[in-house]
Amino acid sequence: MKKTKPEHRREYWKYHVSAHSFEHSRNLASQLLGMSNMAPLFYPLMISLHVLYARPFRQTKKTRRLSIEYVPTNLSSVHDMILQMRDKIFAHHDKDSKITDTETGIDLFQLVVVVKDGEMKPGVQVVFPTEHQLNKVHDLCDHLYRTCMNKGHEALVKCIGYAPSDGIYRVSTEFEGRLPLLIKSELSSEQSLGHLKGIKRRPTSHLY
Repeated sequence: MKKTKPEHRREYWKYHVSAHSFEHSRNLASQLLGMSNMAPLFYPLMISLHVLYARPFRQTKKTRRLSIEYVPTNLSSVHDMILQMRDKIFAHHDKDSKITDTETGIDLFQLVVVVKDGEMKPGVQVVFPTEHQLNKVHDLCDHLYRTCMNKGHEALVKCIGYAPSDGIYRVSTEFEGRLPLLIKSELSSEQSLGHLKGIKRRPTSHLY
């Protein structure tokens, strides 16, 4: 078994989780671009996009939190707005979100009551991103996904140095190295590990 440093294990865990979140938030941005904001799943998918994007930046432990330095300067305002919308609107319903349209000053989020045929239903009124803004969100997520994939690859090479045989492997959360970093899953061994692609493979009969 190859001895791996705890900091390298934590580094791989951080970039693995981040890449996974950005991949899904990028795909959600693409999906929302072709969807009417009146579609039943539009609002839930918009919530998912903001929550998934923010996850790497909102880790409670600093060693597992993604640094803002990976956000491109030209997209920093998009990043800030996603986190603000996540914190005050999509993950929580703040009483005073204080997020307003820069031109009109109108709140971007309000609780409303919908009355139809004498029946009252709770609802929300949200100003959603434009197509142009969603394209920027997509580009930001794609950039961060590719960056984290590359950084995760570098960290994994430090930990194991080569790719194991095809299969699904569980990533150990035991950072001190008493257990192998990757543990063969009992549920499936036939799917390939896309995120290990490119690591030099060496024949082995045990984990690292």
